[in-house]
Amino acid sequence: MTDKLSLRDMCFLALMGALMLASQVAMAALPNIHIVALLIIITTLCFSWRALFSVALFVLLEGLIYGFGIWWISYLYAWPLLVPIVIFFRKNDSALFWAVIAGAHGLFFGAMTAIPYLFIGGREAAVSYWISGIPFDLLHCAGNFVVTLILLNPLLKLTRKLI
Repeated sequence: MTDKLSLRDMCFLALMGALMLASQVAMAALPNIHIVALLIIITTLCFSWRALFSVALFVLLEGLIYGFGIWWISYLYAWPLLVPIVIFFRKNDSALFWAVIAGAHGLFFGAMTAIPYLFIGGREAAVSYWISGIPFDLLHCAGNFVVTLILLNPLLKLTRKLI
C-alpha cells in the first residue's frame, strides 16, 4: 500500500463507514447486536490505520442521526479503539481469535461509554451507568462473537477481492 490514498480507496472507506451505520440501523430491533465491530476489523485488516476514516464517518453519522448526546462523546474513542487493537494483532488469521476480540470489545463497551459520566456525575454516576448496561454488554459481547465467527472469513475474502 502506498502512502497516497487513491480515489478508489477513499470511496471504499466511505462506503464502509456508511455500511457500518446502515447495518447498525437495520439491526436496531436486536438489542446491541450488529456487525459494526466486524466491519471495523475487516476494514482495518485491509486498510490499516486508514480504517479510522471509516470509523470517523460512522461516528459522525451516528451523531447526525441520533443527536450529539453524552453517549456520543464515548463513541469518539470506543469505536476507534478497535483499530489499533486490530493493527497490533493483524498477523493473526483465526476467525475464532477475531471473534474473541470483537466479543471483548462488546463486553467492555459499556465500561468505555461510562467514562464521560465519571466527569459529569462522579464515580457513582459512572458505575451505576455501567452496571445498568451490563445485560446489554453481555448481548453485545455474544452478538459480536457469533457474527464475527460466522462472517469474518467470507466477508474478508469478499472485501479483499473487491479492493
